[in-house]
Amino acid sequence: MNTASKLPRKIYVERLDVFFRLFRYKSEHHYYDIVPFLPFRMSGLAAKQVFLRNFCKNILTSERLSCYNLVGTMANSAAQQKLNQASMEPFLETYYTSSNNYEIPLNFLPENLTCESNMQTVLGTNACVETPMFLMDKYMSDKQKYKAMRQWIRFKKEKLTSNSEESFILRVLSFNILAQYLLETYPFLYKAHDKQALSWKIRRQLLLQEILGAQANVICLQEMQEEHLEEFLVPLRELGYNYLYKKRTNDKKDGLLFLYRSDQLILIDYAKVELYQSGIELLNRDNVGIIAKLAVKKNPEIQLVIATTHLLYNPRRHDVRLGQTQLLLAEIERIAFLENTMTGAKYLPIILAGDFNLQPHSGVYKFIVEGVFEYQGRGKNLERTDYRSLSNSLIPPRLCITDNCQHFNVLKQRLRGEGTDKVMLENSEHHNVDTSENNSSNVCEVKADTTDFQTIEIAHDYRVNFCSGTLTHPFHFNSVYKHQNCHGEQEATTNQGKWITVDYIFYSDLELLEVYDLPTATRCNTLPTIPNFAVGSDHLCLAATFKLRKSKL
Repeated sequence: MNTASKLPRKIYVERLDVFFRLFRYKSEHHYYDIVPFLPFRMSGLAAKQVFLRNFCKNILTSERLSCYNLVGTMANSAAQQKLNQASMEPFLETYYTSSNNYEIPLNFLPENLTCESNMQTVLGTNACVETPMFLMDKYMSDKQKYKAMRQWIRFKKEKLTSNSEESFILRVLSFNILAQYLLETYPFLYKAHDKQALSWKIRRQLLLQEILGAQANVICLQEMQEEHLEEFLVPLRELGYNYLYKKRTNDKKDGLLFLYRSDQLILIDYAKVELYQSGIELLNRDNVGIIAKLAVKKNPEIQLVIATTHLLYNPRRHDVRLGQTQLLLAEIERIAFLENTMTGAKYLPIILAGDFNLQPHSGVYKFIVEGVFEYQGRGKNLERTDYRSLSNSLIPPRLCITDNCQHFNVLKQRLRGEGTDKVMLENSEHHNVDTSENNSSNVCEVKADTTDFQTIEIAHDYRVNFCSGTLTHPFHFNSVYKHQNCHGEQEATTNQGKWITVDYIFYSDLELLEVYDLPTATRCNTLPTIPNFAVGSDHLCLAATFKLRKSKL
């Protein structure tokens, strides 16, 4: 029976790619007899050319003759020329399928797998020898289940390539990719997982496959391990992405990676923000943020601000996340500001994405989307309590960040035209800030040594507050995701004992065109525990497409 007749054509490509990789592995190590692993027969010139392209670009020049003889003679000189050029192509160069997605062939060779003590070994080494085709079957099974859950949902009929002088189509992806050292530091969290899917070499391939498949202009990654950064960037650089990286503070080994298509976007300003501020108990965690101000390369008058962060995990300390958000929003306000108008300040469009470690409609979530939150009288979980409630002071005044999430010095210079716009944050990297000034509390006229409520008039009829017990911010954020489907079933982005949402993309002054749909918690339960052979992280990625219009001043 011809097994190929029962399999979709796309599976032919993926499975034969594994076969070709095993062929190469046999030629180098002589461990395998490949023939028993070939699950189907296939003919046809077009298929052969696809297979040859994916196989031959990953082998040495001296091996091409064997590849050529194995598959058959090419039918035309153009195809022959492509084969001759294959060795010059980068290992992870991508190609478009009929669905217009990137594909990165998966490599299930033994050296890429995590071995268990009860598994056989090869020639006394630690290489796993579980049948690669069996692993490929796992991959195909997991991938088919997962892809059925993730669809692009279009809200507008407008073409996604309809860029003009007045607008730009922007796609943003956000993904907590799970730092490998954290996976290895807390192995008890991954006892129920397929251990072979936890190898970084396997996860890296799966992560890149999904990230590149989104074809995003901007990519925001959390938990990017510093020592893995350079190898992870290889295919992204080749596709034209530039990046900013910010490692978490102190002894943490991971951080944030912000990527943008340099052929489409220009980086005109940025801030790498440390949410750790010495001497402040509420801000003594090692979380960070990246904020980038971007312009469209073909039309620099079209601009926006995109920020990403990974807030504190501790489920009990919502107050810490609130303080971290206040600090981050103050930096966003500084970079996104355009001008003062008769109706108030005007800002660039903003996208705020990342792992916020909070669930929908909790205190910090409400603050972000509603623009106001009264924390005084609430507990550390930001729920009402009569026991050990928060006072009127959250962040101490010495940071000179107002209760409206603005830097006092920046605001004073805008409205009075005097003083310095020096921010009082420690250790954060600001692209356009003069570091020659003395960073002392004397720069700010706020009383730094008190937690009593204080209000200061900066301009006529314009006052700012400190330690008022209530936070506000000037933006109008919406969430890309609504957190439940039309049947009231909850969406999910990760599993923390149960499937919940902790990752978000918030946006302001942008038109949402489409969203990469999230599965419900019920549907997630049908997947093997993530990471698996389809999802390379313990989080699901988020993505959305927007129309960005030229700001009208």
